[in-house]
Amino acid sequence: MRSITLLLSGLVLAGAVAVQAATPDDAVNARKASFKQIGGAAKGTGDTLKTATPDLALIKKNAATIASLAPKVPTWFPAGTGIGKVSVKTGAKAEIWSDSAGFKLAAANFAKAAGDFKVAADSGNLDAIKAKMGALGGTCKACHDKYREKD
Repeated sequence: MRSITLLLSGLVLAGAVAVQAATPDDAVNARKASFKQIGGAAKGTGDTLKTATPDLALIKKNAATIASLAPKVPTWFPAGTGIGKVSVKTGAKAEIWSDSAGFKLAAANFAKAAGDFKVAADSGNLDAIKAKMGALGGTCKACHDKYREKD
């Protein structure tokens, strides 16, 4: 049992070192990939909500994806990964780091809205889903307006 614990501890430590050793470009690329997952789930949900018979299974799946990723957003912005700091394209404004309290609050609002959206999706109530999807989109816009460069 002790050897299993030591092995698992070693793997966790190796994983932490690997994350710390990642380059700023790697962090930006990972961040972008995660946001693409969120965006794809939101778009898929929006698309199915526009149909005569929305796919509730798809909505539930997408809500779960968004809710699982949303709380991680603040961790996707390590120092040195903004515009002018990396060689890959990023829209992360300096305000993410200069107004870190505001950014963390915006991210927390997004995470809460994502959780609320998941609860609505799990309920299957289309009116609630639409309302919570709108609220979720509002938190995305609020953060993008202040902390993301326009494309």
